[in-house]
Amino acid sequence: MDTVEFNKSRVARLGELGDKLHWQGDLGLLRQALTHPTYYEGQKPEGEQDNQRLEFLGDSILGFIVARELFKRNPAADEGYLSKTRAALVCEGSLADLARELSLSDYIIMGKGSLKNGEQNRNSILADAFEAVIGAMYLAQGLPKVEEFLLARFTPELETKIADRYEDYKGMIQMLVQTLEERHVSYPLLAAEGPSHQRTFTVGLVYRGQTLATASGLSKKEAEQKAARIAWKQRENWLPKNETGK
Repeated sequence: MDTVEFNKSRVARLGELGDKLHWQGDLGLLRQALTHPTYYEGQKPEGEQDNQRLEFLGDSILGFIVARELFKRNPAADEGYLSKTRAALVCEGSLADLARELSLSDYIIMGKGSLKNGEQNRNSILADAFEAVIGAMYLAQGLPKVEEFLLARFTPELETKIADRYEDYKGMIQMLVQTLEERHVSYPLLAAEGPSHQRTFTVGLVYRGQTLATASGLSKKEAEQKAARIAWKQRENWLPKNETGK
């Protein structure tokens, strides 16, 4: 199948993607969102559009919705945590992963050389296409639809996965308590067991006299990170108590 026929088959299958997205209305904007600039190979007909403008729009909408959700979800977090987490959630790799969940690479319309090289599978191409789809969805169906679509994907569980990938849990705990009355967290050593060449260290994470978590590791640093991770995942259980003590 030549490139023209290959791209035509992708256009013909846009209804499949529309069904996945619960798309309502004209699929023209969705087609534009998936049309990479290389499709026109320098000879774009008058009136035709690639996905770059929609990508710009989608990027702004995506950043706003994620920032607002993080702001609501983390009332005690400071600007540093919010900024880092938003950046991680909307980074190229994260958006490419979301694009793969929708199989966007099966629908992206590209030039012959790009398709031959498999560029539709590159993170940068997928992330751009995902942002363009968000822009198209906003124009076609409005902000509430976009919010519903994104918030079903940017869940608290995803935030935790992002933290696992990008963040230092001790640093995250410290940032979290910076906005509270007591800003000091300690990690007392509770036990050190085993032979000197293979010792196991157990530490606690203490905040305002309360032990929030205990964990063990082959080094104090590892044990501290594990304890911080436990406390982070349980923050909804202890943060409100500390906030009321302000």
